[in-house]
Amino acid sequence: MQRRPLLALLLTTLVALGACAPTTEVAAGPAACVSDPIPTVAVVDFQNTSSQGGVSVVGVEDAATARLITLLKESGCYVVVERSELLTIMEKQGLESLDPVDLAKAAGAGYVVTGTVTRATVARPGGSLFGVTLGQTKAQIEVDVRATDIITGVVVVSMKGSGEASSPNINIDNVPLAGTVAYNDPTVGPLFAEAANSAVSQVVAALRAKF
Repeated sequence: MQRRPLLALLLTTLVALGACAPTTEVAAGPAACVSDPIPTVAVVDFQNTSSQGGVSVVGVEDAATARLITLLKESGCYVVVERSELLTIMEKQGLESLDPVDLAKAAGAGYVVTGTVTRATVARPGGSLFGVTLGQTKAQIEVDVRATDIITGVVVVSMKGSGEASSPNINIDNVPLAGTVAYNDPTVGPLFAEAANSAVSQVVAALRAKF
């Protein structure tokens, strides 16, 4: 006669334990592609207008272009026309340069993406105390990117992305105060790479949200 109360108590305990059990959240995967079928995109080499006195970063435009292409490919949402293919088309046309839209049309692309590196700076820490440098060496990169619909000629995305990276563990004697520094400089190159990746990732997110 005591089995039913015991059974009821056991069921109540199991329900309570279930309610208190931690829940497992499923991590969100990458966003689905907006367009089906996926579009063909031609990416034209970025320009570099960041030289405004101080230190000029050489090669950052090529690195930003390459990073954009990589992220577009990794998304699986685009057929990307490589820069080498665009150069081949230009050679066949016998031209040193070609309007980006015309170039994309010749490549069979539905969109053309153009960009400019508008800022690329590296700054030393601002002060020192008892001969010890205070603060961090900082790199900043900004890009301005546009995507144009080849058929309509409409700019469907106009996006500015910015990124920065800093580190206290850099020998400031190797950070130039003026002149030029290569994007892949062994001292500050990793900072440039991190800042550029952040800036370009913002742009790619805007492109993926649109087409």
